[in-house]
Amino acid sequence: MAVTVREVAPPPPPKPPAEPPHEDRRPEGPPPPRVATRVGIWLFVGAVTLFFLALTSALLARAEGLDWVRIPFPRILWGSTAAILSSSFALEQARRALGKGDGKRFRGRLQLAALLGGGFLAAQFTAWRELSHHGLSLANSPHTAYFYLLTGAHAAHLLGGLAWFGALVRRARRGQVDPERIADFAVYWHFLAGLWVYLFAVLFL
Repeated sequence: MAVTVREVAPPPPPKPPAEPPHEDRRPEGPPPPRVATRVGIWLFVGAVTLFFLALTSALLARAEGLDWVRIPFPRILWGSTAAILSSSFALEQARRALGKGDGKRFRGRLQLAALLGGGFLAAQFTAWRELSHHGLSLANSPHTAYFYLLTGAHAAHLLGGLAWFGALVRRARRGQVDPERIADFAVYWHFLAGLWVYLFAVLFL
């Protein structure tokens, strides 16, 4: 009796596991430029903070000396303090306007914040001139020396911030606005405002 033998096909090979969608994969390597920029700004802010902490710690230790004589308070510093805090507030208003898509208000508040920052620097120069007219220089007393040193170092950092501010204002006038760039700058500018309040308290309160 004839027997028919059927050939049985082998089972198909197992399918490889499906790869995750492309957008879920995390690329390896250095962080994106934007993240690196923000980290760099925070590292710089941290370094500047340590620099001023070292100076103010030395001031507080020196203030215990018998030769420590407080200098007269330049009243213009009330004005400079109001200017830097108002500048910081105007910058936040500009950011809020940008988030709402109000370009006109954004540009106006950004320029106002820059002008107030320049006003702060002008007021600091006025305070230095006022002390100079009273014959107070670096060599007069330790308090005078620390006043010029701390306010001068802060003004130098603020001058750099104003140059950055000017570049942002020019880009905004040309319609080249990047919210991330504005946010990067806000970190530095708000830091300078807070740093001045700290220095003001250490020097005169």
